[in-house]
Amino acid sequence: MSSANLKENYSLRHLISFRVGGEARFFCEIETNEQFLEVKKKAIQQNKPFFILGRGTNVVISDKGFDGYIVKLSRSFSELSIEGSILKAKTATPLSRIARSSIQNNLSGMHLLAGIPGTLGGAIYMNAGAYGQEISQTVIEVKSINDQGQIITRDNAACSFSYRHSIFQENKECILEASFQLTLGSKDALEKEMNTVMQKRRDSQPLEYPNAGSVFKRTPQDFPGALIEKAGLKGFSIGGAMVSPKHANFIINTGNATAQNIYDLTSVIIETVFKQTGITLEREIIFLGDF
Repeated sequence: MSSANLKENYSLRHLISFRVGGEARFFCEIETNEQFLEVKKKAIQQNKPFFILGRGTNVVISDKGFDGYIVKLSRSFSELSIEGSILKAKTATPLSRIARSSIQNNLSGMHLLAGIPGTLGGAIYMNAGAYGQEISQTVIEVKSINDQGQIITRDNAACSFSYRHSIFQENKECILEASFQLTLGSKDALEKEMNTVMQKRRDSQPLEYPNAGSVFKRTPQDFPGALIEKAGLKGFSIGGAMVSPKHANFIINTGNATAQNIYDLTSVIIETVFKQTGITLEREIIFLGDF
């Protein structure tokens, strides 16, 4: 990799959906598996943290920056193919494209994921889901690459999927691609169902403000939004970060929020909900760096 590809002290605000945060000590856009391994090796040699950034829709980077390597996978990692009822896609393919392509081919099973503004890799990493569909429900296999350059293929069971969890959160491999078993459906019916869900999102979520989607994971007792609202925190703000008056499990940047504002607000929510209910909310957003 030429040294020109590796940028130092690179601002990531424009790549983060919240539009907040500091600089990455090192940043580069990856074109090939070989480049990925080269940068990962540098991080290991320097004992620096390493993070793969998708579309930045579930991440907040500290205002102080991230003293490590952040890589973004290029368009060469964004491909999609459909053969019969099998859909295959590479890791940087947007979920919206996957959902719409499946509908165009009369395939059901991923069409309700259209409104999740992330990539396939991030969705598998977090086992993302919406409106009763989770990415894990249709996965046949996932290919990833480890630090030694080995390509590893896992079937669904070996991915250890559970609610907002996969094995990739532990092994730190880079997800490369995945295949899915979908079922035949009616294009018109699937499109109608997708449009209904998309309208629900627009009606119930503060999409007009920078945000990172759901802030907290679901609890066995109740939905996080309901718990936060019952705690009287709807509309509560710290600096420019506010609990959305529209949906309490969303934090919005009202214009001048900092990464620290967002983190502090999540901390207040966790503390307040626990004091009132004894329930500990768990953050779904990934916070990188020093807070």
